[in-house]
Amino acid sequence: MSALCLGEILVDCFGDRRIPGGALANVACHIAALGENAVLVSRVGDDAEGRKLSAWLSERGVSADLLQIDPVNPTGVVRVLPGPRYDIEDRAAWDFIEIAATNRATAGQSRIVAFGTLAQRTPASRKTIRNLVTMARSAGVPALCDLNLRSPFYDEATVLWSLRNCDVLKLNREELETVSRLIQARGETGELFAGLLREFSIPRGVLTDGAEGAWFSEEGETWHQSAEQPEVFSDAVGAGDAFCAVLSVALARGISLRQTGPAAASLAAYVVSQPGATPEIPRRLADRVNEMLAS
Repeated sequence: MSALCLGEILVDCFGDRRIPGGALANVACHIAALGENAVLVSRVGDDAEGRKLSAWLSERGVSADLLQIDPVNPTGVVRVLPGPRYDIEDRAAWDFIEIAATNRATAGQSRIVAFGTLAQRTPASRKTIRNLVTMARSAGVPALCDLNLRSPFYDEATVLWSLRNCDVLKLNREELETVSRLIQARGETGELFAGLLREFSIPRGVLTDGAEGAWFSEEGETWHQSAEQPEVFSDAVGAGDAFCAVLSVALARGISLRQTGPAAASLAAYVVSQPGATPEIPRRLADRVNEMLAS
């Protein structure tokens, strides 16, 4: 077992186009494309969209063994608007992820567990995600939190719990500003980032800033990673998920963040050059990313 991803799987609607999505599902797909085993703990409806998503995971090499089928609630749908902005339906199958013997057992056997805040918007999925993260960390499995704040689907308690229960934190500049307001912190961006990691005793962190690149922090050292420019630009949907996937692979392999930045920037650049969050990753690009991680 390698990477355990906890959270939403859904259908992204770009106008008339309907594409599989969901942050943690996207992360799992990219992890699998880089050659690691990826398991998604999520939930879909007992409907045509749910069956398509299950088949899509299998096609992408992601284990759907822990994908639950909800007999009542429909598969989640999100309308992707320019920006990008996201119109997320209030009630979906992934709001009701259940704790089970199978996902309990998997949590302690993984090499990395990844989670975010969106799927914690309801009591049922929140309880399951928190239980599994706690079990994994108790077994010595590092937890990566990609905050992925989507207003209005988070609150202070969810943000604070996530910060207190991760070993690696990934967030973007807007999210840093939001969290800083929540905890009443002031300062320049670098000060806020370093202060946030100190405040919550998070040993490693990544702050992304789109075309401006990303800031990495590990073992008290902070450095900047430039963004890789895409050959063409399609949309920014899923760029952060690709970045998160490379971080997850590196952590699963015991690779330092210092080696991770260029590889994460490379995969993110490819994703923004293609429509949607999970374009198929060419074999040559996957090989290149793995070579960068190993160098």
